[in-house]
Amino acid sequence: MSYKSDVKPVTLTANGSFYAGRTRVRAIMAQPTNATGVGSGVINTLIAGTTNASSTTTNNYYIPVIVGAASVETIYLPEDGVLYENGVGCTSVSNMTITLFIDK
Repeated sequence: MSYKSDVKPVTLTANGSFYAGRTRVRAIMAQPTNATGVGSGVINTLIAGTTNASSTTTNNYYIPVIVGAASVETIYLPEDGVLYENGVGCTSVSNMTITLFIDK
């Protein structure tokens, strides 16, 4: 059993898997890797049995993130956050560093 105090940060700067396993996302922090450009990425569920993030936009786990040049965005998700049954990853990453705060 995990508690809200068991939250750990995980970071990606390219497409990939944040965590392959059941987890909750509690918060998101994102910023462009190059301060003069806009950054973007899509946080999504992992495809069951893989470490690849889904590219579909038709499920409840899809969270697009866009950050302006020289900005940092922090998103706190309400109460228990978003549950990712199969794990969580990121696709379509462009000029972005994304840190998720997850239960693992």
